[in-house]
Amino acid sequence: MTDFDKKLIEKANGFRRWDYRDIDVLISIADTDEARQRLTIIRWELYDLVQESL
Repeated sequence: MTDFDKKLIEKANGFRRWDYRDIDVLISIADTDEARQRLTIIRWELYDLVQESL
């Protein structure tokens, strides 16, 4: 995983639950598959939080 990927993951971890769709952009620019997988997990975690609050 590159330093760029680590910064993307750090940024995604700071997103509010309602902005989970914005992580799709980060996924598309990630350098490695490992980072894309981690970002996808973060996206689903935030999505689940949204669903719980509805």
